[in-house]
Amino acid sequence: MKTNRRDFIKKSSVIASGIGLSTIESHKVMGNSSPRDRINVGVIGVGMGCRDLEGALKDNDWVHCIAMCDVNRERLDEQATRFKKKFPDQTENVRLYGDFRELIENKDIDGVIIATPDHWHTYIYAEVLKAGKAIYIEKPVANSIEECHVMMDLQKKQNGIITTGLWQTSQKYFLGANEILKTGVLGDVFKVQIWLSQSTDPISGSEDSVPPTTLDYDMWLGPAPKRPFNQSRFRGWREFWDYGGGQQTDWGVHWIDSAFDGLKTMGLSNREFPKAVFSTAYKHHETFNETPSCQTTIFQYENFHIEWTQQVAHLYSRNQGVAWIGSKATLVCNREGYELIPNKDRNGSMMVDPVKFDGPFEEGGVDAHATNWCKCIRDNSTLTNSPIEKGAFATILAHMGNISYRSGTRVVYDPVKRKFVGNPSADLYVKAKYRESWKLPIV
Repeated sequence: MKTNRRDFIKKSSVIASGIGLSTIESHKVMGNSSPRDRINVGVIGVGMGCRDLEGALKDNDWVHCIAMCDVNRERLDEQATRFKKKFPDQTENVRLYGDFRELIENKDIDGVIIATPDHWHTYIYAEVLKAGKAIYIEKPVANSIEECHVMMDLQKKQNGIITTGLWQTSQKYFLGANEILKTGVLGDVFKVQIWLSQSTDPISGSEDSVPPTTLDYDMWLGPAPKRPFNQSRFRGWREFWDYGGGQQTDWGVHWIDSAFDGLKTMGLSNREFPKAVFSTAYKHHETFNETPSCQTTIFQYENFHIEWTQQVAHLYSRNQGVAWIGSKATLVCNREGYELIPNKDRNGSMMVDPVKFDGPFEEGGVDAHATNWCKCIRDNSTLTNSPIEKGAFATILAHMGNISYRSGTRVVYDPVKRKFVGNPSADLYVKAKYRESWKLPIV
């Protein structure tokens, strides 16, 4: 795509000023009822779930929280007290639950935020969807590839109002970056880098102990294997395979999703599965965690590839982000803004003009994303900013990276057969493993 240099500079200056950013609006489903005046939401898991809830309530006085649930009674009481103080008019009728099944039975609830550890996502999602309530499901959407498919299948059957917690797709910095990508100013793009910087120092663990009296530990485990309580495992659950997939599925899904938002904007991909995935990683032999602290994953496509890196060093002077690398320039975007970095021609002249826009960290992203979900509930629309298919795609790719690392093989996934091609060692990690007292939902 060719772009007039003067037109691009003019358009970029508008974007950098924060004016004219594109927004993603929901649309009514034809034939459905008129918008409602009030939406009642509940939240299951009051850690990250309360950040999502705050985004839903902020500046939306027509949204009310009438239910909060957590297996940790101490944290539940603390969060309920905080929200009653911060949003008194929107939480006056809030009820507290220790069992998510009782919350789901509350017929006054229109939508539910699910923000439990990953191993609980699919089961609760299925129960909420069956109850006819809208869903905001945190990322990654599931703890296995099999569960991702179950969740998409259930949505096709139920046609619920669902969004996933990949909120960067709603945030103005990423929307602004996509506007720049639309111009074709990067030239030919063959590679995308996505990354997170963190320490590789080993994590010390603790001894098994008796769970606190305020915690329903057996319910916290749910479908996960029965294990003794361990404070370090409980607090750092993302770093243990029973409950999460480390940073590849935690931060990685955000950046995979944003990378493909940009690739789709440029017409390079519509979220097709990669030709192959290969991942290698390092884990300190003394660390208590199971997941690696340094990892590189390559997602191979016909005309480009994506590189995920979890490492110590920053890239482009940023500790996390996405960079679309072109023949004329590189566009870098993260939760603090975006920057167009020009390449130079043989004469040392910049091939495009630089653009840079900085702003407060994460400004407005979660708020915009949660508000979009609430508006879709109000308008009875399934066209959320991040439907389950979008979130599941990023999650499956992240799991593919982890499975390549764990199996020590290059993996090729067949989404139709829902298994890896000629790779039984990788197939061992596809399915969810539920404890006997819990069953994987049936479509």
